[in-house]
Amino acid sequence: LVDDRFSPAQELKEQVKDLQNFGINKLGIEFKTTSFAGSNPTILLSIIPDGFLEDESYGIGIDSNILTIKSKHPSGISRGLATLKQLALLNEHNGNYFIPNVNITDTPEFEHRGLLLDCSRHFFSKEVILKYIDLLALYKMNVLHWHLTEDQGWRLAIDKYPNLTKIGAYRTELDGSRYGGYYSKEDIKQIVSYASKKHIEIIPEIELPGHSQAAIAAYPHLSCTGEHVDVANDWGVFKDIYCAGNDSVFVFLEDVLTEVIELFPSKYIHIGGDEAPKVRWEECDKCQKRMAANNLADEHELQSYFIKRIQKFLNSKGKQIIGWDEILEGGLADGAIVQSWRGMEGGKEAVKHGNKAIMSPTSHAYFDYDLKAIDLEKVYSFNPVPEGLSHEEEQLIIGG
Repeated sequence: LVDDRFSPAQELKEQVKDLQNFGINKLGIEFKTTSFAGSNPTILLSIIPDGFLEDESYGIGIDSNILTIKSKHPSGISRGLATLKQLALLNEHNGNYFIPNVNITDTPEFEHRGLLLDCSRHFFSKEVILKYIDLLALYKMNVLHWHLTEDQGWRLAIDKYPNLTKIGAYRTELDGSRYGGYYSKEDIKQIVSYASKKHIEIIPEIELPGHSQAAIAAYPHLSCTGEHVDVANDWGVFKDIYCAGNDSVFVFLEDVLTEVIELFPSKYIHIGGDEAPKVRWEECDKCQKRMAANNLADEHELQSYFIKRIQKFLNSKGKQIIGWDEILEGGLADGAIVQSWRGMEGGKEAVKHGNKAIMSPTSHAYFDYDLKAIDLEKVYSFNPVPEGLSHEEEQLIIGG
């Protein structure tokens, strides 16, 4: 039931549909919609303009005959429904579901509660992405950080550069087999639309200047040497990266990012910035000329120039950048959000500059690591806010 005193039924249409699907598919119960509370047990979804701190804040009240979920925004109703689902799934006995009589008031501590899914090294189908979005919603997380370009594969269709998927989306494995795949623009639109209904923000990651061998395999002129390379079929860090002295590289990236922006409504674009070896730049006349023309002391400052130039373009399109903690090297761009993966130090340094930070240390956040290095207990112990920060600095850590 949707309370029409505060909210038109249309505004909570997706939440009602989600609850009905959960009832049928998980509980074996059919929830019928009504516009009034009768004598039957009732679930009431209600938008209340005041009384909640954040859009995702919600309240649940459960007694023997009525279950009420209230929030000031549909996203809060969705988070309340996630809690209801958890209560039901955790209280199953012999095929029956028991929900305790409780009153819950809940609000998120962090605005960014994310999962990074790397679909470049290993390709996952559209169906798997949708399943992950469902799981994020169930755990009241709100960001899918979608890693779409890498040395080992380019996964996003770009109309202006068809070789990115024709060549860059596939690699020849060591056993000679062909591996890969990519998402069409229609796939992306469907996934983004599905996520928005679950109030999940999708932040795409388009790697630069390193981790770009798949793009260079498709378009060799993007590198310093212009020589042919294959899409990488091994793990690690590779020396062929985008040429920082070649203006056509920036034309290419601006073209690509223009198409990316059209697909993803998020205010953020993740630009990577990690693990970019400088050996090609050190040996490249064009890169050295760029450094001299811009009074850059070394190749780290050249990377900072590269990042800031892309940031300026994205800012002009109304987007903010997120980058891995290597973007601190050579000078941090104002307004850039630092995602700290090599421990917490990069995030701590970022907030001391007045920049926001996301904490993703390998010690607690990397699920591709061996169980000897990271296990469930360690994950649950993770606190994104390290000790030793001022109150103002703590407020700049937006999550994990």
